[in-house]
Amino acid sequence: MNIYVLLSLLELIVSVAMVYMIYRCKQDAVDMHYRNCRYSQDKNVNVDPSCKPYLVDSFKESYERYGRLIDLYTQPMIVQRDEKFIFVNAAGVKWFGADSLEDLIGRSIFDVLPPYEMAKARSRIEYIVTHQYGHAIEYEILTLKGQVIVGEVTGIYDEQTRATIHVFHDITERKKMERALKESVERYRKLVELSPVAIAVSKDGVLTYLNPSGLKVLGAKSLEGIIGTSPWEWVAAGEPNWAGMIRLEMQESGYLSPKELRINRMDGQTIDVLVSAIYDNQSEMIEIVFEDITERKRVAKALMESEQLNRQIIEISPVAMLLHKNYKYTYLNSEALALNGATELDEFVGRPILDIIHEDSKSMVQEYLQEVYRERGTIRLGEHRIVQKDGTVIDVEAITASIPFAGSDTESVTILRDITEQKREEKDRQYADEMIRESEDRYFRLQMSLDQFSSDLFGMVKIEDLNIRFVREVCQVLETDHISFIDIDCHSNITLKHGNPRIPVDILLMIRELGAENLPICQIMNTPTGHFVKIGEIHGKSCILCVGEKTSYLHVKAVKVWLDTISRYVNVLYDNFRVIEDLTRGLERLAPQSCAPVWLLRLMFQLSENERKNLAQDLHDAALQEQIIWYRRLDQLISDPHIEMSNESREELERIKQGLLDVTYQIRITCNELRPPLLTEVGLKRSLEALFEFTQLRSDYAISFECLDEGKVLSDDLLIGLYRIVQEMLANATKHSNATEVFIKLFCDMERIYLEYEDNGVGMKIVDTSPQFGSMGIYGIKERVRSMDGEIEFVSSPDNGLCIYISMPLD
Repeated sequence: MNIYVLLSLLELIVSVAMVYMIYRCKQDAVDMHYRNCRYSQDKNVNVDPSCKPYLVDSFKESYERYGRLIDLYTQPMIVQRDEKFIFVNAAGVKWFGADSLEDLIGRSIFDVLPPYEMAKARSRIEYIVTHQYGHAIEYEILTLKGQVIVGEVTGIYDEQTRATIHVFHDITERKKMERALKESVERYRKLVELSPVAIAVSKDGVLTYLNPSGLKVLGAKSLEGIIGTSPWEWVAAGEPNWAGMIRLEMQESGYLSPKELRINRMDGQTIDVLVSAIYDNQSEMIEIVFEDITERKRVAKALMESEQLNRQIIEISPVAMLLHKNYKYTYLNSEALALNGATELDEFVGRPILDIIHEDSKSMVQEYLQEVYRERGTIRLGEHRIVQKDGTVIDVEAITASIPFAGSDTESVTILRDITEQKREEKDRQYADEMIRESEDRYFRLQMSLDQFSSDLFGMVKIEDLNIRFVREVCQVLETDHISFIDIDCHSNITLKHGNPRIPVDILLMIRELGAENLPICQIMNTPTGHFVKIGEIHGKSCILCVGEKTSYLHVKAVKVWLDTISRYVNVLYDNFRVIEDLTRGLERLAPQSCAPVWLLRLMFQLSENERKNLAQDLHDAALQEQIIWYRRLDQLISDPHIEMSNESREELERIKQGLLDVTYQIRITCNELRPPLLTEVGLKRSLEALFEFTQLRSDYAISFECLDEGKVLSDDLLIGLYRIVQEMLANATKHSNATEVFIKLFCDMERIYLEYEDNGVGMKIVDTSPQFGSMGIYGIKERVRSMDGEIEFVSSPDNGLCIYISMPLD
């Protein structure tokens, strides 16, 4: 930069000198002519007339020659007098942004200066006039085109013309370069100042500069305390001759490659540093870069100690651990050798990892190892299989991680755990759980079978119907159609009553051999080809259920208990049927003579209500509660977000759930119909109103109900009797009347209670019905009224509706 400035100044001086010389030459010619004329006049000397043209020609020739040189000169030049342009060369016209010389001649010189430069220009002109010469000075020039440029101006003063001559040198680009260089120097200095690495500069063996990081490394409080010291004095005692080492290496290569040294800090501590340096031939300075590596070396030492400790831990670890790199084993501890059925480490070092992996697991293990080597993380391989030295295949659980070992971060360690026994136990546990679940499902199905069987027998009055239902239930539970039901008389005559006619011969031989009358009741007997069980005796014959094949179900205790239970249940029903048959025959003997006695009717209705009550209670406490439990379990299963299932399966379970809900609702309705809830607690009126509300939901007719004088206290028999009568009336209206309106009125006086029914349906023919208990109907209503010493009257004709009037004593 200094050389460039000197050259620019020299060029400017030469330019000024040339302009001045040209200008003075032109001026001298004029002066000579002027002096000759004056001399001739003063001395009265006659001048040769031929001399005058010569002088004029010489003057023109000189002016044209030097004027042409000024015009062709490349640097802008001006001559000003009284702060106005009186001359501008061609380079100046262009430089000042003028189109022609006339744009500048006679114009104020301040027209090409910014306002802030005018005072300086006026002062400068005064200085040049006073001192005859003005050294180079910088101006900002505002051209006529509005462009700002920077020029370096040198001026001289001519006394004869009282004008100043100025030569301009465009330094705009140079100023830009100077600013860029200055900014670059500042950035470099800032970079050095902010550098986290210590940087020092030394010349003639003395420290001349140190950045803040260097102050921190050397423990110096300020530059004043360390500038001027010798860097060679920092080196701790015992280190080699660092100065001689620098000189030798600098002579050979011009720089010092990184070296580790121990140096003394200003506070007396000794630290480890990494030093490098470079020699500048022009400035004869040495630039030193050094970094505190004390902590790094401490960490490296700790890491090496840790690696040694890790090696010892791996060696004495009670679990199988192995090291590998690039898919090959580098080390196995004793437990890993034992796990692989080997004793010598040499059998594995350098051996590919996949050699001991079972074929079923190789692709998975290779994929996971690639991820470990790529990600340098910890990956749980999960379960895979390996082949021991003797060919035994075992299951292992593995986890692999990349670790820094022996200075390498690509070493990986794998921990193995033999889970063969664990998997066997897990398999056994799963089998046990499955058996438990199957057992629970089986118990549930068997319980549902008993409940359904019991429900189907309700109202059944024929033994043959009972036997048919019994055989069907056994076929469903045992999942076989080789079920036969036979009876044997006292002469050992066998009669097939129901089921499969093909009965194994050994079953029949064993029955005859033991004697049907001697067989134990409800005890399962086994034969080589099947099973049989004696259910009971009826009408002097032994009833036996035969299973014509060996079924695995009867090896399950729960199924055997079920068969024993249902057989005893049927046996008890046989006894009940015998009692019912005897009672029925007695009643049939009484029927032709007269109507059934009132006490008998009352007894029969009481027995019926008791059975209804018990059945409703059983349904509520057993079937309904089980239904609710299974509904809730299914709802939890569907709602569990951790259970994965397809959308089709989830939709199917939703439909099953809705079906369970519908069945639960239907069971509740059945329980309410069997036994009206809270009849004695809330009274007859509110119970009937609830019945009407429920009936209207399922029917097409409107019910109008009127109850007068409801304060009477009614007996339980009268309450249930009236409720059943109204219930049967509504059932008849729903099934047969096609009515749109039903009117029911209940009222009483001091001694009797009255019930009136009326509808606008199709009506009916009033005829006597046969005395049977097959169904309620009109006959059932009449008999229930008679059982309570009441009176009933029917008023109806076809298409004119039906009216029923009932009255019963309150007592």
